[in-house]
Amino acid sequence: MLRSTIIVIAAISVSGCSWIGNWGGGYGSNQRPVGQRMNLELAIGVDPSIDGDVITTDFDNSGTAQLLRTDYGDAYGRGVNYELGMSYAVSNTVELTAAINYSKSKGKTIDVGSVNGVDPITADFDDLETYGAEIGVRKYFRNKTLAHLLSPAVTPYVGANVGIAHVESTGAVLSSAGFAGIGEPAIINAEFYEDSLVPTAQLTIGAEWRASRNFALAGNRH
Repeated sequence: MLRSTIIVIAAISVSGCSWIGNWGGGYGSNQRPVGQRMNLELAIGVDPSIDGDVITTDFDNSGTAQLLRTDYGDAYGRGVNYELGMSYAVSNTVELTAAINYSKSKGKTIDVGSVNGVDPITADFDDLETYGAEIGVRKYFRNKTLAHLLSPAVTPYVGANVGIAHVESTGAVLSSAGFAGIGEPAIINAEFYEDSLVPTAQLTIGAEWRASRNFALAGNRH
């Protein structure tokens, strides 16, 4: 029987980039009001990499079916993140943030091994989906030097966020013409891991361009 001890390392990197749309009002370009100020933020981003192996080398009990080492980059497409949040300006340079987010990496169909070194084992991976919430703080750098070098409407910033993410259960459908020869069904549903909660943290570096009194765009790297 094909051994079910496929090892999964759920190590998702925190590298990525995103664009943020910020809606507020009542202030000029490159300025934030002191006191209460709420803004709506919508963001979309891309995860360029996911670290870790989704499958490690393994064999069935008879030693005739081999699974090859497969990392997340081989098994899943590039992840896309969506975020809806709010920011609260506590000063002209500091904002508190809160957001909910959703991320999806589309599963691929690839060969992950063979039976007797002849018949390939194909895996049709489920999509990898997560959703969660986070809170954080954002610090803007507003001074005459940066305004002169960049633009009065462009402001760099750094941020830090912590939160929690719910990782949906995922797996793959394994199939091979050689399964019948080792007493296995033609299709095997392999579950890699169940639903789980994962703490998250990230540091962000970016810049905001205030297009008008009521709208701004920002790009960042985290």
